[in-house]
Amino acid sequence: MPSDGTIGYLVGKLDMLRVECPTCGRRGGYRVARLVEEFGPAYRLTDLLSTFTADCPQKAPGGPTCGVVMPDLVGLR
Repeated sequence: MPSDGTIGYLVGKLDMLRVECPTCGRRGGYRVARLVEEFGPAYRLTDLLSTFTADCPQKAPGGPTCGVVMPDLVGLR
C-alpha cells in the first residue's frame, strides 16, 4: 500500500490503476487522474476498494470471500 494510502499519492507514480479479483475474475482499470477528479486526492484506497466492490456477490454473508486486489500497488513507494 502506498505510504499515505490515498488516491492523491498515486499521482505521478501511476497513470492507470488496475483492480482485479482472482476469486471471481472481475477486473478493471481506472485512470488515476479521473479517480482524483471523481473522489478527490484524499480519498483512501481502502474506501475505493469498498466502492468498487459494493455489488460483489462474494461479499454476501456465508459466501466465498471477495479477493479484490490492486496489483499495481505492490512495491510502489
